[in-house]
Amino acid sequence: MNHDERHRSAASERGFTLVEVLVATFLVGLISLAVAPLLLMAVQTSAVAQEVTELTANGSQQLEILRGLAFADAQLAAGGSTAVSSAGYSLDPYMGDPDRYVRWQIVDENPGRKRITIVVGVQKSIWGPPREIQMETFRTDIQ
Repeated sequence: MNHDERHRSAASERGFTLVEVLVATFLVGLISLAVAPLLLMAVQTSAVAQEVTELTANGSQQLEILRGLAFADAQLAAGGSTAVSSAGYSLDPYMGDPDRYVRWQIVDENPGRKRITIVVGVQKSIWGPPREIQMETFRTDIQ
């Protein structure tokens, strides 16, 4: 091996210079700072979606319970409120969580039809303002 071949071989094994390492570190840090808010937004959006899904499931469950009752059942008597807790017309707190509630109102619209409105909500959310979901159905006296 001559002198030029040994010099080229040694030069190819030197590695990175300090300046190259600093520039690469700076670029990785800059990209990380740009991506961090997107990751935070993705986590927040996912948490909100999970909360809305849970609220919807809670409301649907209560709605199905009420729809399954006989038309003349005492639990389907007109009354209740979606704005405040009412005895016999709310689950507040819901499943032991003081921040969640399920409230319903039943309105006799005519002799053979009742309107059932359900509001499901969370009073305190770590991911934004309080949330409410409203659902509505009708119950008829058709056999």
